[in-house]
Amino acid sequence: MTSSIFKSRPNLVLQKCIAAWMACVLLTGCWDSREIEDLSIILGVAIDLDQDSLKLTYQHLIAQKQRKNEYINVTTFNKTSIQNASSEEAKQVAHAPLYNFIRLILISDEVLRKTRIDQLLDTYTRSYKPSRNSVIMVVKGSAQEALAKTGKHKDMASIDLQDLSQNSALNTKIPEKITLGEVSIRISQGADLLIQRLNTGKEGNRLAGAALISGQTKKFAGWLQGDDVSGINWMLGNTKGAVIETEDPRTKQTMVFEVDEVKSKLIPHVKGQDISFTVRIKAVLKLNEIRIVSADLLKESFLSTAKEAAQEEIKETVLRSIRKLQKERKTDVADFRTRLKVKYPATWDRVKNSWPDTFSEIPVHVQVQAEIEQTGAYSKGAGAK
Repeated sequence: MTSSIFKSRPNLVLQKCIAAWMACVLLTGCWDSREIEDLSIILGVAIDLDQDSLKLTYQHLIAQKQRKNEYINVTTFNKTSIQNASSEEAKQVAHAPLYNFIRLILISDEVLRKTRIDQLLDTYTRSYKPSRNSVIMVVKGSAQEALAKTGKHKDMASIDLQDLSQNSALNTKIPEKITLGEVSIRISQGADLLIQRLNTGKEGNRLAGAALISGQTKKFAGWLQGDDVSGINWMLGNTKGAVIETEDPRTKQTMVFEVDEVKSKLIPHVKGQDISFTVRIKAVLKLNEIRIVSADLLKESFLSTAKEAAQEEIKETVLRSIRKLQKERKTDVADFRTRLKVKYPATWDRVKNSWPDTFSEIPVHVQVQAEIEQTGAYSKGAGAK
């Protein structure tokens, strides 16, 4: 009995030590915590070129306990790397920067003409580990200038432009936003990139078309205008809520439709050595605005004419974009390559090394099927009394 008591004492002492250690850890809080006033949170980044030097601008959010939060832009220069340019901040900013909450990365087109996009973003994906949801935009001109402008609602640029990037759902001439994580994936696949283009001027920042990044060179490959982007969005099925403006072929008066639903499909065809594609688009439309005073919106003849006009407008928009991508840019941002790779892997293996040239010569047929579900009209005896 006595011996068993003595044997249990070492276990009891060990248990007390463990309990004391746990109490110290839990009661003293996080060992590496920092006061909010000591943090300089990086929300936005602008990357420019100044002769042969990288010009890096960070937008710091200075958090305050007692006062309204403030922000400040800090610019540094370095000839060799993003990492070294970032370290130059230590000469100007007292508080250590926190990179985990970067919302926005703006890149000047001048930088992308000389430097690969994966090399520019490597530090952020490898070392700083910001959110992979950080939005990427390409600026025509100075990215630093764009980061210095406040939005229409007086928000700092990092917040305003991140919100603005989501408006592709409201306008087909804006490509879908692309994030740091998505850029990293597509670059690793060798795919071409379509990135929102930002113009900056006296009236502030404004989205305008897109920048093309070559999957082969990883560098800037040209601009696309808003109309070109619109056709690409139709091919990708990104046009729900979009507006289509066309005219009645008989009266030449304007008709305006809103896209209620849309589905698109890129279908590859292989016959021997020949490759072709069919772009199939199905859309449900609402007639929201019409200038034809005499039109009977419930008549089948009018609905058929209106549907054909809308279908033709969509088809022409898509065909213009395809011609631009194939003949002028030789870039496949609608991802025809993936559909071919999935359905005909042997054919893809044969053409993948020369895909830009192959894609530029592939016949692409466009089929559009539209339905008009709402016209805003009602029959006699219906509606308001």
